[in-house]
Amino acid sequence: MTVDKKKLQPLLWSVVASWRSGSDAFERHTDALDKFLGETTVEEVALGLLNEISELTARVRAVEKQLQEVASV
Repeated sequence: MTVDKKKLQPLLWSVVASWRSGSDAFERHTDALDKFLGETTVEEVALGLLNEISELTARVRAVEKQLQEVASV
């Protein structure tokens, strides 16, 4: 799943802000988010992002380990 995070972020914030304020624009912002996501659900996007974070964290830890090994030589 590939999601343009630069477009996703403002859409999510607009939904949250309109929901929080009780704005009439909530439905409009939600519709815009739904249109952007297409068949993908918000939950699927969230799980994908969590998975991406886990993968990046694992890569950072692997690099840290390599750096520690190099530093101890």
